[in-house]
Amino acid sequence: MINKMVDLETWGKRAGCAIRSIGAVSFDPRGVPGQLGAEFYCNVSRESCEEIGLVVDESTKKWWEKQGEKAQAALIPDQRPVREAVAEFRAWFVKQRGIFIWSQGAGFDEPIISAVMEACGMTPPWKYWDVRDTRTAYDICEFSPFSVKRVGVAHHALHDARHQAICVQRAHACLRKNGGS
Repeated sequence: MINKMVDLETWGKRAGCAIRSIGAVSFDPRGVPGQLGAEFYCNVSRESCEEIGLVVDESTKKWWEKQGEKAQAALIPDQRPVREAVAEFRAWFVKQRGIFIWSQGAGFDEPIISAVMEACGMTPPWKYWDVRDTRTAYDICEFSPFSVKRVGVAHHALHDARHQAICVQRAHACLRKNGGS
């Protein structure tokens, strides 16, 4: 499975913000919905992000205060320094033979994780032309991700990555069913 869905929980809304967690899952967008592969999950310490110049957005900080206890509690255990977390994610992507990186929207997760890697002195292991976006896939397939029941905790990076991967698989299945390729 050369496709990797990544989801981040962050302290901001744009490249240069501090991250809270990284979740990712291997999947085949044309595969059986729900059939997923290897996973990655890591919580990240805020302090380590700030030490390398990543910033915390006040409005995002306030937004987190309003989120559910389960989502907030999931971000506490086993926080790793950002350099370690990103190096581990990068190594996982390469070990899992990743080529395509997917995220929910073209302007959020991938640009943020790429900026964090660069702040840590690393280059992303994917090519810019291998970046994929769920929302474009949903639109092309005329698919609503809200039609898929969520499993797990919303705003948990790994749970969100799984959900997004399944939605892409379901979108492709709908496209095939309706005569697409």
